[in-house]
Amino acid sequence: MFRFLHAGDLHLCSPLAAFSPRVAAKRRERQFVALEQLFAAALEKGAQMILLSGDVFDSPMPDRDGAARLFGILGEQPIPVVIAPGNHDHLQSGGVWERTDIPQNVYVFDRPTLGCFDFAPLGVAIYGYAFPAETMPAPELGRAANLLPDRISVLLAHGDLQSPLSPYAPISVAGLERSGFRYAALGHIHKPMPPRRCNGTVAAYSGFFAGRGFDEVGPGQALLVEIDGERVRTEVLLSAADRFACLTLDCTGAVSAEEIRKRVREMLAAAALPADTALRLCLEGSVGLDCRVEPAALLPLGASLALFEIKDQTVPILDAAYLEKDPSLRGAFYRALLPRLTCADEKTRTQAAYALRLGLAALSGREV
Repeated sequence: MFRFLHAGDLHLCSPLAAFSPRVAAKRRERQFVALEQLFAAALEKGAQMILLSGDVFDSPMPDRDGAARLFGILGEQPIPVVIAPGNHDHLQSGGVWERTDIPQNVYVFDRPTLGCFDFAPLGVAIYGYAFPAETMPAPELGRAANLLPDRISVLLAHGDLQSPLSPYAPISVAGLERSGFRYAALGHIHKPMPPRRCNGTVAAYSGFFAGRGFDEVGPGQALLVEIDGERVRTEVLLSAADRFACLTLDCTGAVSAEEIRKRVREMLAAAALPADTALRLCLEGSVGLDCRVEPAALLPLGASLALFEIKDQTVPILDAAYLEKDPSLRGAFYRALLPRLTCADEKTRTQAAYALRLGLAALSGREV
């Protein structure tokens, strides 16, 4: 049996430009702390190795202190660590992977062709490659007949299993099916998804470790993987790194900016988000004609958060009778859409209603 931690897309030393320099520095520091906690949890669960599937750093030449911090953490681990550099931290002359202080227990793939680290005492062979630049053509994964005998063979790779035309080392299902690997520890796709079986190979992305924007909300994660004969089992380990969050507030029926402000205040109090959360709050619903939402006036309500954004998607309440007679551009816009709003085709009506909503919001000076 072989049990290991599969993590990737850490993007350490990221500039985190959405935050102030002070807040960004604190978030970067907490990412290292969260990584230490992740490793400790994996060791407690019996991990025998740590596999990092690329984009460990956000660039090939990260901050020197940050790189030293990571190598210090990795060197403290009592188990081997194997790294396959990705498109963000690709091989580069004078780059991070040429440093002389990489610990002895850390093994880094240093060429774009398939290589192997053989851990004979564990009965395990880790295969992988490194991105030579920001992009990389499809890698050659080899065939099962060429694998080391009497080993559990694992592929550690940064690449795209979803798009065959990707410029980021596209990996084909057929290639994995021929490879003979028991498990493919993949990086590059940040969205967590269930493991995928490709003949005898189980392929999985570990997911993002720490969100860097509102397209990565909630807790980051990694995978604890156990290979026991023909059985491959994965367990999600959540990251303690700072989070991004998106919430929606229904403002339907509000007749004044003060009422909107009250609803936002009550929602934030009920949510009780940690102070290190970055929050985007989307305001939706139909509001009074004179109820003009001013996002800038609402931002102080989230002053305790690391980042607070307001996205106004409300629309004014305007009934059909009013719009049919409205001499302004709003009325003309409504009358132009009316044939589609009342046609027999449901899809057309839905699209027209959505267009009306966006158009009225834009014409009322609201954010679209």
